[in-house]
Amino acid sequence: MLNKGVRSEEDRRIESIVLKLSSIGFVPEQEACLAVLDEELKKIGLSYEHLLITDGTVLAEHLYRFNFNWGYMEQFADILVKWSVSEPSFKDKAKALYAFIQNESKSFSFDIMTKISRL
Repeated sequence: MLNKGVRSEEDRRIESIVLKLSSIGFVPEQEACLAVLDEELKKIGLSYEHLLITDGTVLAEHLYRFNFNWGYMEQFADILVKWSVSEPSFKDKAKALYAFIQNESKSFSFDIMTKISRL
């Protein structure tokens, strides 16, 4: 388990990555967009290609191992929903992330259930 100081530093690092990913206007046809996306995803052990082929449950477990708390994991799923306009497979991955949060966090969230039902 991470101590408080290291945990705060890790939270700031993850928050920075999630904020950067959410600011990316996802256009998979543009190489510059994919380069920026890959650069950020590499910080959490992913790439665009890996994100495309990874199952949603495996993705959730991967993010959990990279110390994503439930809030950051939900934000990552929200990003995938936004990007699913250009890449429809991201919708299923987001749904799997929401379900993982709902099951593993041991607390019920109407907000997450609403997000799942909209997908």
